Amino acid sequence: MKKLEGHQAEVIKGMINEGQTIFEIEGRRYEISAISEKDLRNTTVKEDVESNTELMDVLMQAKRDIQEGNYYTSEEMREMIRKGEI
Repeated sequence: MKKLEGHQAEVIKGMINEGQTIFEIEGRRYEISAISEKDLRNTTVKEDVESNTELMDVLMQAKRDIQEGNYYTSEEMREMIRKGEI
């Protein structure tokens, strides 16, 4: 992250205050958006799983598959790929 100060910061603040959060430099467009401190911190796997039901479902299905023997090793997968089976 680069911290803007002085004139650079004033230009960006002015754009935000005017509601102009999209700008273009040399033909490429950029968008300014606010990021909360929560978005910047690292989360634990537990926090990620607890806050994302889809991720929880995928992990629980994987756990059931392993318990039931419904899985392939990396070597088995590579062999199936080589044979064109998948």
